[in-house]
Amino acid sequence: MRNKILLRNLLALFLLAVVSIAAFGQNVVVLVIDGARYSETFGAKAAYMPDIWTTLRPKGTIWTDFRNDSITKTDPGHSTIETGIWQNIDNSGLDRPHQPTFFEYFRKASLADEQSTAVIVGKKKLDILTYSTDPEYGKEYRSAFYLDSSDMSVFTRVKNVLIQKHPRLVLINFPSVDIIGHKNDWNGYLSAIKTADSLVQALWNLIQSDSFYRNSTTLFVTNDHGRHDDEHGGFSNHGCSCEGCRHIMLFAIGRNIPAGGVVTAKHTQCDIAPTAGVLLSFPTPKTIGMNLLLDISNSPKY
Repeated sequence: MRNKILLRNLLALFLLAVVSIAAFGQNVVVLVIDGARYSETFGAKAAYMPDIWTTLRPKGTIWTDFRNDSITKTDPGHSTIETGIWQNIDNSGLDRPHQPTFFEYFRKASLADEQSTAVIVGKKKLDILTYSTDPEYGKEYRSAFYLDSSDMSVFTRVKNVLIQKHPRLVLINFPSVDIIGHKNDWNGYLSAIKTADSLVQALWNLIQSDSFYRNSTTLFVTNDHGRHDDEHGGFSNHGCSCEGCRHIMLFAIGRNIPAGGVVTAKHTQCDIAPTAGVLLSFPTPKTIGMNLLLDISNSPKY
């Protein structure tokens, strides 16, 4: 009996070590294309996103019913993505998320330093994403923060940060689609989506070219919100509960993501943070979302 208990304990320690080693070699990058409607992303297939749809999609998985089911604005949307719970906060940068971000969960569980995480954005008000107001977490576990102004400059910053610092958990904001959309410039809006698409491809190429990230990184590409559909005011604004504002894209590629997957079941922004927790082996006790990996293995292939 004593030998059986000893063997069982040794096996448990071995499995824990395997999980810890796997998590240590895992990285997660979440890229948010700010304010793109589904009708101009996956709803249009390769029309405005030829790199993702034609080149990257066969290597990863798409979710066709992914949603923001709460406040369809920038700060609440981004905050929900990183906390895994709907964030009813101000949209002008005055409120931090009320529950822990995945950066705080990760740093507290792993004892990693601030530079192991990164928030790289194109809107100053998104400095709220570095940590929450939760008293059990907060500023002690904040993420490093980097600010630029356009998709191209954000991508340049991303390249420098990834190459020089090798953070393991990263959130990126590409702001240009939303900024140009608010100018009521339809052609500019579509052009910005095409630029963001090309930069996603460039980011994946960068990940694959770096030995720290290659074969050990999961990349998620999504939106914080969509935009009004034509029946509710058109593409120049957002913030209501119409289909255009709620229905957004989600694509994943890399480690633990099957090639050619299509998930048709409904998922929401709340699901990204707990999925990052599973991939990086840290608990996310205050999230309400589900692990996105649970149903992708059974998803149909296109």
